[in-house]
Amino acid sequence: MRLLNMQAMESARCLEESVLTSAADGDIGSILGLGYPAWTGGTLSYIDTIGGDVFVQQCDALADQFGERFRPSAWLRERVRSGQRFHS
Repeated sequence: MRLLNMQAMESARCLEESVLTSAADGDIGSILGLGYPAWTGGTLSYIDTIGGDVFVQQCDALADQFGERFRPSAWLRERVRSGQRFHS
């Protein structure tokens, strides 16, 4: 979970900072470029699949145990709070 969540959070951060232009680009790049497990659909699909609220809770727990680098951004928290998904 630690590695999956860290890579997924970095993809979300890339989308937040306009490094990525779409969630689909993030998913494809994460599978083909980073070797993210294909069964997840990619980093951002992974967040959608497990649920944004669950993802944020997991990352907060990881941050408490392993450090702030696992803490989700305010942008990601707001997306989750408002019910936004990366894919429709």
